[in-house]
Amino acid sequence: MKLNRLSDKNKIFLILFAGILIRTLYVIFMPVVNFAQYDMGTVDFENNVLTGHLGYIFWLVKYHAVPSFDPRLIYQFNHPPVHHALCALWVSFIGLFTDNSKTLIESVQFITLIYSVITLLAFERILEETRVSENGKILALLIFTFQPTIVMTAGSVNNDGAGLMFQMLAIWFALRFYRTKAYRDIIGIALFIGIGMLSKLSAGLIAVPIGVLFVYILVKESIDEKKFALKRFVQYTVFGAICLPIGLFWVLRCYIKFGMPFTYIAFLPETSWQYVGMYSAFERLFLPNPVTLIENISNGSIGMGWNIWVQLFRTSALGECDMALFPLFVKLICFLLMAVNFSVALWAFIAFIRTYAGFNNNNTAVNAGTRIIWILSWLIMMYSYFSFANKYPHECSMNFRYVQFAMVPPMVAVAVAEGEGGGLKKLKNIVIAAYSILSAAVLICWCMVA
Repeated sequence: MKLNRLSDKNKIFLILFAGILIRTLYVIFMPVVNFAQYDMGTVDFENNVLTGHLGYIFWLVKYHAVPSFDPRLIYQFNHPPVHHALCALWVSFIGLFTDNSKTLIESVQFITLIYSVITLLAFERILEETRVSENGKILALLIFTFQPTIVMTAGSVNNDGAGLMFQMLAIWFALRFYRTKAYRDIIGIALFIGIGMLSKLSAGLIAVPIGVLFVYILVKESIDEKKFALKRFVQYTVFGAICLPIGLFWVLRCYIKFGMPFTYIAFLPETSWQYVGMYSAFERLFLPNPVTLIENISNGSIGMGWNIWVQLFRTSALGECDMALFPLFVKLICFLLMAVNFSVALWAFIAFIRTYAGFNNNNTAVNAGTRIIWILSWLIMMYSYFSFANKYPHECSMNFRYVQFAMVPPMVAVAVAEGEGGGLKKLKNIVIAAYSILSAAVLICWCMVA
């Protein structure tokens, strides 16, 4: 059967199937201990050394309780415990069938794979709730499905995948609530934000645009009804009663018991090789010197690890992998992926500006609520990313994983803009096909050298 004879629903099904398949294969062939992990830490059962995210998980497996000491004393134990607890429960279950430590460690990736699959499905639901065209949905879904860093979260033992999943679910239910005003949806938002913050504190950033949406709905209904919208206020009270205790439990506990600041970060010292504070703020936060960048690329490297824009686009395509590990033809694939990745990002950003900044306002998928959600969420995520990179000037602080959700608003805008009948359809299809193929090729190369 030719692809153009498939119905749109079948195309969407195939894209989702391909997304789930590539994530599953990535987890199968990429071992837990690899260069794509972040802050993984150490699990040394013989010497009872447990550090990092993996150590945190096996601490919970061993002691069946969160640490009773100041969590800052062990690397990465300061994080909220839900993600690590879910992984610990799964590892404990697998432990009923085997005591092989390697198997137990590898089994952690099953939970992160589930996060990644749910994230992909949630994005499809977000596009459906936005009422975009089928063609637009297919286009945006293809990009999101094969985005390399999003795929890599399927095998990452840290809590990035959990945080992104709960943000996606919260936004999906916020869009639903904007349409239905139902209690089930606002309770869902409260649970997803609260549990998200109890998995990764920065997941709570999504509460800002959702909170502004709540205010907009309350004010608009009060004006339309010419009286205070009491029913909506009661719903918001229920939301707060659920979300706040869950979301703030861990940070309040650690602050009261150990004096740990709410926004504590286990940052690297200035002696670290990743420290880039010796460069000026202009060199770090503004556009890179194009001459230096071209010279580096001509010599087979990216370099300029001190610049946030170089790091953003490099890590969004390649993670933190050292390209020196690969032969020339693989380096060429990496450079091509970064070029296509940049082109797709630029195209998506232009679509985002055109769609939500006031241009092309006739599409029914664009309304006041969606503008609030997408514009504010993008601004909040990008501000947080730049602020974090500026406050903690290290190469790892500029990783795309800290701002993954920021790609969602432009992707939705791509879907909306495609529904408006944008031109250059053949070129778009070629670019997206190249993006998908190159992304898959790079992921295969990563697995081969892991």
